[in-house]
Amino acid sequence: MRRHALGSVAAVMLAVLLILPVWAQERYPAKPVSVIVPMAPGGGTDMVGRAFAEALKKQLGQSFVVENVAGAGSAIGTTKLHGSKADGYTLGIVGGFLVSTSLQGAAKFPATDLTHIARLSQETFVLAVLADSPWKTVADYAEASKKEPGKVTLGTAGSGAMTHLAAEALNQKTGAKFNLIHFAGGAKEITAVLGGHVSGGVFSQVEVIPHSAAGGKLRVLAVFSDKRTDKLPAVPTLKEQGIQGVPPGPWQGLAGPKGMPEPVKKVLAEAAVKASEDREWQDFLSMNGLTSTFLAGPEMDAFLGQEIEMIGGLMKAIGLLK
Repeated sequence: MRRHALGSVAAVMLAVLLILPVWAQERYPAKPVSVIVPMAPGGGTDMVGRAFAEALKKQLGQSFVVENVAGAGSAIGTTKLHGSKADGYTLGIVGGFLVSTSLQGAAKFPATDLTHIARLSQETFVLAVLADSPWKTVADYAEASKKEPGKVTLGTAGSGAMTHLAAEALNQKTGAKFNLIHFAGGAKEITAVLGGHVSGGVFSQVEVIPHSAAGGKLRVLAVFSDKRTDKLPAVPTLKEQGIQGVPPGPWQGLAGPKGMPEPVKKVLAEAAVKASEDREWQDFLSMNGLTSTFLAGPEMDAFLGQEIEMIGGLMKAIGLLK
């Protein structure tokens, strides 16, 4: 009788141990989640990461804590994400910078070697200089660089970053001789331009809006999107100025390490869909000139494949890949 009772207890304990992992997954997230932003605080990628972290918090009732890990055009941060435990407690903000740094080898893994949960938003690049500079158009700026090669500078958010590719393409498409200066993120880049340490920069639109209103310190010479934007309606596109073939701007996505458990991926995917429809998130996008371009699942995977092909082709064309 005692042996039978002990056997029953053991059976119950075994059942509890077998059920426990499932139960733990079902109550994810049970603790704060780290969200790696592979750029410096204050830049466009950082702003998107923080806004969407708040939207996820509202959906899942748990803190999503942004951790800025900048450097090497985002490769330091994305490499940390790639090497993190695939338990859903470390996520990251990704974008075209992930593709470019992986193709160049700065990130030592392919862009597909992560769990891509969703594409969140898209924005346009802009070309901006100090408001008191003599340049009123892209042609003015480019001509100045041709007259004094190497002296007229153009900032980017990092070597291998998407702004770097866009700046290289500007040199190629306009015949300009901009001396490219790379910074660890858009925030440091814009600080350098505002301080007069570089002549101008390629930025995401969200980064220049606070500085480009009437009386602001920056003059925006062009937006890179196909059409003028609602936030900068007076600024002409590159196409209007006779320039084509330059990357239009970055996208932002949410990803985790490869091999995340399916139940965790499902929770995050469903929360991301709801967060993308959140009024505060939508207001954030509108306020900062971003577009909601939500994609998930197979559509996200297909989009990533297209990005790898497009960015790889551009990098080869301008000599960044052999």
